[in-house]
Amino acid sequence: MNMSGTSNGKEGTILLVDDQPDQIKVIKSALDQLFAVKVAIRGEMACQIAASGGVDLVLLDVLMPDMDGYEVCRRLKDNPATAQIPVIFLTCKDSQDDETVGLQMGAVDFIRKPSSASVVLVRCRNTIAYQRAKEDLRRKNEELQQALKIREDMERIARHDMKGPLSGILGLPEIMLLDNNYTEAQRNLLKLIERSGYIMLDMINKSLDMYKMENNTYKLNAEHFDLLETLKHIVGGLEKHIQTKKMKVVFESPDVTGMFPIFGEKMLCYSIFYNLVLNAIEAAPFHGEIRIHLSYAGASGLTRITNPGEVPVGIRDRFFDKYITGKAKGSGLGTYSAWLAAKTQGGNMALDASQPGLTAVIVTLPKGNAEGIHPEG
Repeated sequence: MNMSGTSNGKEGTILLVDDQPDQIKVIKSALDQLFAVKVAIRGEMACQIAASGGVDLVLLDVLMPDMDGYEVCRRLKDNPATAQIPVIFLTCKDSQDDETVGLQMGAVDFIRKPSSASVVLVRCRNTIAYQRAKEDLRRKNEELQQALKIREDMERIARHDMKGPLSGILGLPEIMLLDNNYTEAQRNLLKLIERSGYIMLDMINKSLDMYKMENNTYKLNAEHFDLLETLKHIVGGLEKHIQTKKMKVVFESPDVTGMFPIFGEKMLCYSIFYNLVLNAIEAAPFHGEIRIHLSYAGASGLTRITNPGEVPVGIRDRFFDKYITGKAKGSGLGTYSAWLAAKTQGGNMALDASQPGLTAVIVTLPKGNAEGIHPEG
């Protein structure tokens, strides 16, 4: 389909399909002001001209000998080379049923005959302008998708390539710490470098895992484990953040007695809930209270994390989408990676913003078996 206009200064090319010379003369005279006009007096000829390319719109009479307009439209829509060309029917019929049939076949408009030349010109011009805008939007969307894919591929390659030199950096503090000639302060600095390196390596591994999850190539290592214990470890590790904001974290587990068995990958779940609890702490005001409610629903374990504060209305429907964030300096990857990790384990994640002043994230994961939990787990 030609979407760039013509080289002769016209706004595009219209194929007029009609078998009545007087009608062709009137309509062509109106269209010639702005468009190059091709004419076909038979349906077969119309299909051939359209398939040859360069046609922006087909203006098609319904009543024609040999092959009526409906059959021409059907053939145009069945041919990949002409399927995207918009079709406007010209008809002297006044039946709503006829119009319904035409629209169902893929026509974009109906013009009743007789109709003024100016109306025909404006309707054709508007249709072509709309099609060009739609095509331009589709092309820009494809370009954005391609740019995003290139960006993600480059980031993934960079992360993968960073692991080599990082391994060398990690080995140096370990070797240097074997020497007893360092002061305690120097040894602490070396340990800090080593610890920071391992944190960076863990971040790289998690980002590579996220790529595998997005492409359904992640190998899940599921086991039965106590999610309540994991959650308590996470809250303990975030104690500094909690104390800084003078907050309180409360566990609510009416259906849980001592353990909350879940069947999933422990490290993935740690990452999920670390992100969600940290987000809740950051979103809540000072002196706020975060509630972690644990319950079962059939074969699923539900963890509901509620904090004071509201998610902006504009992003609620896209809260778990990639790069969507309500934070000024957020990346939008924390909640997305948490949602992705939950889905990878056969679970789900949902946002509940129905209570004014509160935000709740509900994580659903497969229920585990307490008997399958090893003592060390």
